[in-house]
Amino acid sequence: MSAVEQIEPSIDHYLAEYARVERDLPGSDESKRGRSAELARFAEAGFPNTRQEDWKYTSLAPVEKRRFELSDTPHAIGMDDIAAFLPEGLEAYRLVLVDGHFVAGLSDLDRLPEGVTVRSFAAWLNDNAGATVKAAQISEEPGSLSAMNAALFTDGAYIETAAGAVLDKPLHVISVASGAVDERMTQVRHRYVMGENSQATIVEHAIGLGDKAYFANAVTEAVMGRNAQLTRVRLQQESGRGYHVSSFFAEQRRDSRVYNHGVDLGGRLARINTNTRLVDQNAEVHFNGVYLPTGRQHIDNHTRIEHATEHSISRERYKGVLAGHGRGVFNGMILIQKDAQKTDSDLSCDALLLSDKAEVDAKPELEIYADDVTAGHGSTVGQLDEDAVFYLKSRGVDEEGARAILTYSFAKSLIEQIGMPAVARYVEAAMLVKLPGGTAFADLA
Repeated sequence: MSAVEQIEPSIDHYLAEYARVERDLPGSDESKRGRSAELARFAEAGFPNTRQEDWKYTSLAPVEKRRFELSDTPHAIGMDDIAAFLPEGLEAYRLVLVDGHFVAGLSDLDRLPEGVTVRSFAAWLNDNAGATVKAAQISEEPGSLSAMNAALFTDGAYIETAAGAVLDKPLHVISVASGAVDERMTQVRHRYVMGENSQATIVEHAIGLGDKAYFANAVTEAVMGRNAQLTRVRLQQESGRGYHVSSFFAEQRRDSRVYNHGVDLGGRLARINTNTRLVDQNAEVHFNGVYLPTGRQHIDNHTRIEHATEHSISRERYKGVLAGHGRGVFNGMILIQKDAQKTDSDLSCDALLLSDKAEVDAKPELEIYADDVTAGHGSTVGQLDEDAVFYLKSRGVDEEGARAILTYSFAKSLIEQIGMPAVARYVEAAMLVKLPGGTAFADLA
């Protein structure tokens, strides 16, 4: 029997936590009724466990056995505390959440272009009395942790682009776990409503400070109008005692495009769910991801792309670099429904093991019910080419530097696709810090 199966459910604690904070949660009475319904869904389902196929390789026992509490107010931090997480040279708007609460003093939302709304989700919810929140407005099976978030979320980012509006520079949404108090949790929720022919680039950045244990559970929803374009970059740099769950749900209308780039470097345990439904013709999605578990980190990426109608395109590329006792999980599902003729889809996942103690479980999947499609998938797991290492050493590069160069080259193509040089440079530097010999390689570069 697995460890997660032996733990008594901690649901009562979260029911009590909801009762404690309910009065202070944002939203109208109608919204609170919706929260209560989602809390009941979470209580009935409980935490995911390893008996469930989607959680077979990832145990939430370390989360379930603790009693995490919401922070009533954000811990006081300054710009100096987050300066190291701001990509040098990135010109961006900034929305900062600390311990699950919007902090205006750390944010910069001045001079937004016409037709673009960016505000605290809590403020938007308080101003829209009829608004309710479900575990996932656009997904039939969001999972119990999304229901938990829908019940307990304290704040987040609300972005709306009117028809034809363009966000003229990226929006950097930073969610900070201050680490000031042990066993705190953040429940943040973002909603992006993209109008017809609108465009936006959003960098979602989860960071952890301090050395206290915490649980970060985030949900992002994106509703894509006709011919709308969203570029979403998700950077995960939780601290070494952080437990991170992030879920993304998108629904794409005709001619819409979603470019989703994920980078997972931090956290003791991280689970990322990335999902989209292409519900109209000529919708297009690109999912790219890079993950780097070292030490005893565990990073699990689950993706799901559903082609619901004809003439849509999906491309998915994930690469993992695993060192030490690092553990990686990748499960990618592409579902092509019977009406989704002329679908063009491709999925690949590759992993590089830098240690004989590192481990990865990869499972790319295609489920096809249409008969006129182009679809493929593949997976590779390997180690560094020792001949290439020898060649670099013969050119004067030391052993660690040679391995760092080859390792970074493995992931470089996906990092470059982020499309923002300042963010790509930031990711490169953050990766190299984690790689053996990476600092020396950075000095050479």
